[in-house]
Amino acid sequence: MPGGPVSAREIAVCYLDRFGRQREHRATEVGEVPFEELAPLERPVPYPGRQSFVTNAWASATDQLLACGSLRQQQCAMLLDRDPAVGLRSTGPMELRWSHQGRRHRLRPAFVALRARQREVICVQPEELTDRWHSGQEVLAVAAAAAGWQIRVMEPPTGVELDNLQLLYAARSPRWLTVGQDQLLAQQFTSPRTIHSGVRAAALPRYAGVDLAYHLIWAQRLHTDMSVPLTPSSTAWVHSGEVT
Repeated sequence: MPGGPVSAREIAVCYLDRFGRQREHRATEVGEVPFEELAPLERPVPYPGRQSFVTNAWASATDQLLACGSLRQQQCAMLLDRDPAVGLRSTGPMELRWSHQGRRHRLRPAFVALRARQREVICVQPEELTDRWHSGQEVLAVAAAAAGWQIRVMEPPTGVELDNLQLLYAARSPRWLTVGQDQLLAQQFTSPRTIHSGVRAAALPRYAGVDLAYHLIWAQRLHTDMSVPLTPSSTAWVHSGEVT
């Protein structure tokens, strides 16, 4: 960083505690704060004239609503929800604040999540990388080292992979599922076959069966080639040993 690095004691971390009170502490003092359980520091709002989108992205694994302030953030929230290693997560629960060369700066990571019992601070990489982005990541690295956080930078998928992700996200929690149907369908894919043929072999209703197959792909119990458009004619399979 031009002019010398910022020390951890110069970085303030602002957040709302469990009672909604605003707190601010040095990065060296927040290692035990459960950011993944806290509310957003501020609710996101759309920016006039810019691509912005405010919505609640439901985390099916933890039954949390994540307030996302952009399409890129929402799409990364989908990726997080599909990752079985991710536990509790929150959107924008903290803001890093520091001064450098007489100017005040701030950085608000997109998410904080628990991954394998490690607190992970997650930033969504912008479409255009700027000096401001790079300097902010340097400061975040200093704060993370002091607080014991892991850092992760995410990018949403694009093109066909994004289309497939959004399709699977819609099938992430099938309400029509009855006991044993998921196992019955998965058993039809011990070797690669098309989704619609597996649904027929399981004697499931066509549309509900396809949606169930998409749910199993979402949950990574079935696998498919995500680089090509996902349709009922797509080939799916389970890895050896996954079906009991």
